[in-house]
Amino acid sequence: MGLAAIVRRVAEQLPIAVLVSGAGTNLQALLDTVHGVEARIVAVASSSAEAPALARAAERDVPTAVFARGDYADRAARDDALAGWLEQRGARLVVLAGYMQLLGAGFLARFPAAVINVHPSLLPAFPGLDAVGQALAYGVQVFGVTVHFVDDGVDTGPVILQRAVELPAARDEREVRSALRPLEHALLAHAVRLFARGALRIDPDDPRHPLAARSADANADWPAGLRAGRQANEPGEG
Repeated sequence: MGLAAIVRRVAEQLPIAVLVSGAGTNLQALLDTVHGVEARIVAVASSSAEAPALARAAERDVPTAVFARGDYADRAARDDALAGWLEQRGARLVVLAGYMQLLGAGFLARFPAAVINVHPSLLPAFPGLDAVGQALAYGVQVFGVTVHFVDDGVDTGPVILQRAVELPAARDEREVRSALRPLEHALLAHAVRLFARGALRIDPDDPRHPLAARSADANADWPAGLRAGRQANEPGEG
């Protein structure tokens, strides 16, 4: 690949920022799939200096910063500093990947229709913290994952993608989280790809149903085992 082609490819990659609070497995999934291909992770911001996710970013030479709530007078001040740094880094999409802090309207206004989150339930069921624990306590047999746009509510933004898994015998949070993790990784990468392709937007006339153009290679975004199941269940032509 010549220099001109390399420069063009980098220029075409969507610059994204990832916000984290913990281990960073969803961040790692993005680093392993879309980073350097459809997108380029230009910033990783954490609510905690102890988050292992920061080391994952550092290993790939992605700039990191910590914006702990206690370091600022209030949440608005934290949000302003965070948004300013992300803007300096050139981020056009902000991905919440296990980020355990709320973002205010001021932050969201600086990234309109460009903040997405992955949540371990089939929203609107079980929003907020401990979604898996809530679901187990309710006794559900079908669990799932949602990727959605972020608004100023708690997990109330328009749904982008959802997938479910039946776990009728599940009683343990670790078991459920283990089953959901591949779905989280695949859905989040797929949502970033859709956004990068310009195939995802909020229709002002129907804001609850973001428009996503289905691509011919949509199944390519999924792990092999999940991909086979999706293809087997899709209706044939004719």
